[in-house]
Amino acid sequence: PPHPRRAVPANLPPGAFLFGFNFPFMAKFKRIRTLFMKCSILALIFSLAFSLSYAESSSALESKFEDIMARSSSHSSLVNSLLAKPPVKKRNLNFPVFSSSPPDASESDTQMVDVPYIPVPEFDDGIETYRPNYEAEAFDDTATSSPPTALRMESNPIQSTMEETIIKDSYDELYEEDFEQRGTGYYFGPLVGIFLPEDGALRGGTVTPYEAETGYLLGLNFGRDFGSISVEGEYTYYGADGSNGISLGVNNLFARIILEKELGDTIDIRSGLGMGLGFISIEGGGFGEPSDVGFAYDILVGLGYNFSESLALNFEYKYYLTAANDEYDRISGHCIQLSANFSH
Repeated sequence: PPHPRRAVPANLPPGAFLFGFNFPFMAKFKRIRTLFMKCSILALIFSLAFSLSYAESSSALESKFEDIMARSSSHSSLVNSLLAKPPVKKRNLNFPVFSSSPPDASESDTQMVDVPYIPVPEFDDGIETYRPNYEAEAFDDTATSSPPTALRMESNPIQSTMEETIIKDSYDELYEEDFEQRGTGYYFGPLVGIFLPEDGALRGGTVTPYEAETGYLLGLNFGRDFGSISVEGEYTYYGADGSNGISLGVNNLFARIILEKELGDTIDIRSGLGMGLGFISIEGGGFGEPSDVGFAYDILVGLGYNFSESLALNFEYKYYLTAANDEYDRISGHCIQLSANFSH
């Protein structure tokens, strides 16, 4: 008997109808086809948009290029027109010659520039000029105007000499530097004076007073002047006699500071203070020879006169005093001295 025919199911995929069997992937064929069709449509749209944008950009570039070419053509035509012009003609730049007389119209050059005539001013010889009165009889005051310098010197040598002297004196007075009478810097000088010691006493077991007589002082100083302040070192020797055959001698080494105040161009007021050591020696009177080294100081006031920057003379008063000792009273007294300072 014939083989019975199988009924084909209605939901079979297309592969099962073509080949007689069922493929597993044929079930998704419709979705793939749909996706492909959509992609094709999108690609077509993008290609159309790109072609349109490219066409617009190409047209913009073409318009810019055409604009550049048009400008280049215009510039070339302008250069050609400038080069085609004839060269500039040379012109006469000679300046006209001026004269004191008005130009003649018949002789005037047509090529020259017409310049209006300006007359030369005439000076009045009768103008009064200043002439100094030198009170000299040899001057000739009849002339109304001064001749040149060379002629004036030849005609009147006395007047020319006096004029040169007056000009030179005026110049020196205008540019004269202030003369400085005071000198600053290092200085040195001697000093001499009178020493008026006060009475004292010796203490060799018993107190023996003595009366001091007028003595003298000699010395040398060396210092530096800073303007209103001076600092100096000094060596002095004080010598004096006393009653009962006593003889006093003191060697001093001092350092001193002096303040100065100007009273005028050359005069100064001086005041200072000195301190140092006094080497005291007393001889005679049957009391042996007491001696000692002690502290000493003095107070100074005086006046100074500056002869120049390198020389000054000082007149000063000092009160001198030493320390006391077991063998004698302190030595004190008044000093009037004269000193000279030589500045370097």
